[in-house]
Amino acid sequence: MVESILKIFWKDLGAYLHEDEYFTYSQHIRELVGYVDEIIATGERNEGAWEPFFEYGRAYGHRLATRGLQLEIMLEMGNMFRESILNHVFHNHQLKLHEQDAFGKILYISAKINTYMNKIVLGFHRAEQEVAEQAIAARSHQVLNHLPFSIVVYDKEGRLQFANSVALDPTGLSYDQVIGKTRSELKQMFSRSSEPENIWRKVMNGERIRWRANVPSKVNDLEQVDKEMIPLFDETGEVDGSMTILYSPVTEKERLYNLHKQFSFVLNSMNSGLLILNQDFSLTAYNKKAEEIFGLAAEQVLGTSLLDLYNRYTGKDMSESKLNSAMKRGLPIRDLEYKIEINGRSLTIRIDGNPIKNTQGQPVGYILIIDDQTELLAMREAMMRNEKFALIGQFAAGIAHEIRNPLTTVFGFLQLFASKSVQPDNFHDLTVKLLIPELDRANTILSDFLMVSRPQAPQRQSVCTETFLADVLRLVESEANLRGVMLEVEVPDDLPRLNLDVQQMKQVFLNLCKNAFDVTPPGGTLMLRVKVENQAVVFEVIDEGPGILAEDLSHIFEPFYTTKEHGTGLGLPISHRIIEGHGGMLTVRSTEGVGTTFAIGIPFAQ
Repeated sequence: MVESILKIFWKDLGAYLHEDEYFTYSQHIRELVGYVDEIIATGERNEGAWEPFFEYGRAYGHRLATRGLQLEIMLEMGNMFRESILNHVFHNHQLKLHEQDAFGKILYISAKINTYMNKIVLGFHRAEQEVAEQAIAARSHQVLNHLPFSIVVYDKEGRLQFANSVALDPTGLSYDQVIGKTRSELKQMFSRSSEPENIWRKVMNGERIRWRANVPSKVNDLEQVDKEMIPLFDETGEVDGSMTILYSPVTEKERLYNLHKQFSFVLNSMNSGLLILNQDFSLTAYNKKAEEIFGLAAEQVLGTSLLDLYNRYTGKDMSESKLNSAMKRGLPIRDLEYKIEINGRSLTIRIDGNPIKNTQGQPVGYILIIDDQTELLAMREAMMRNEKFALIGQFAAGIAHEIRNPLTTVFGFLQLFASKSVQPDNFHDLTVKLLIPELDRANTILSDFLMVSRPQAPQRQSVCTETFLADVLRLVESEANLRGVMLEVEVPDDLPRLNLDVQQMKQVFLNLCKNAFDVTPPGGTLMLRVKVENQAVVFEVIDEGPGILAEDLSHIFEPFYTTKEHGTGLGLPISHRIIEGHGGMLTVRSTEGVGTTFAIGIPFAQ
């Protein structure tokens, strides 16, 4: 089966991997399947052993992304791989499915394969992110190199980190010749350049300094410029470098013109769409990325009201929207998401914005930042579908196994009866003692499964907490007596009322107490403790059993996960769902050799 998987994958990956790379990948897949076989055979779970597989998967996803493989093809191959692994487990190990923890192993393997595929997708996304980061860095250098003034950046040690082409041209030196040079080395290379005393110390203390200086020029021996050193800060607010800018002395008109050109260039270099609106919400600026997102040229929209544009291209009224309301009130906008149809295209966009205010603090316009989320949301939906398919496979495997046992018993009895191996006198007793209990067990499993997969909404009503607790105690006292377990109760006075579905909550307590009875030895103690914390009533069920193994503790609320020989693994997931439906929390603490505490927190009735 492994070889058939590899043949299918080679058909899809042959265009993206070299033959030696595919040979290495094939070996990796064989080792992965071999480790899955080892887990099924031995039952040993070594979390650390998965890490090399996860790391290879991440690197593999990264490599394929750099070769141009589409994410959709990657996800389809992931589904095929997961199904192939599960089919391999079922077909090659079907004789071992009757072991006590067989389906615990299957669920464990299914979860790990799902994690493996997610690592591949993460590697894929990391490659895309690196490409984007490289593009941003290249674009940043491009922007800085096209600015009409000199920019030089130093780190906090005074080593040159960047110099744009305008700064380098008068020196006749290349970027590689100056990068990494210290300020003292650069001063020796350009001894005629001067600067005020102690300027570096002042800038490293966070001070911004501007002065007029003479610098080398290609045209004249020296050229007078305005020079400014600006401290650069890291995320903690500490100075970690500086930026030096040289301006040629210009008239105010020239300065404004240059600022406008620089402003336009920066706007059109952004990776997000940008719209600038005046007080009437008419567009006064609209960058290249916005043209790309909406498919509308600047000349089609500039000077037009945003409300009119929205109505014209979508056929909808924007006047009552959150966006319009926020802009009218001069409020910031954060993470507003809209689905729009424009020029026959379906888009999901995210909008952020801030008001433009005058010196009196009054709004005179608005800036909107637009990000196209369409492709990102499609990727997220594909990953969610991926996880849902894995969960469906886990549920199906668990149900098939749990129902097979009672059906096998019923089928065997009917075969014996058909062959007249069962005496008519024994038919009634066997039906009562064998058939009906087994069919009841199958019915219980199906009912519990439906409760987990499609829980009923609780029919809550205000109840007296003391009365409810007394009813629960009556239900569990007889079981405690039969098992020889001491039942201790700690309840404070004047408990607040709770909104409960009484029958559902009784089911939770019966599930937890039954589990506690199963692990508490005769003569041991089961404690029910009630306390009030943080506007909630907390019920604790505390046993003196052997505790829950650390490797099992994180899985106990997963459907069909059980350590009991005849357990279904549905009691705790059902209880968890019921508590969530009541707006509460079900938590567990356990120490090996000491015991386990389940805590149910239910908020006060409002």
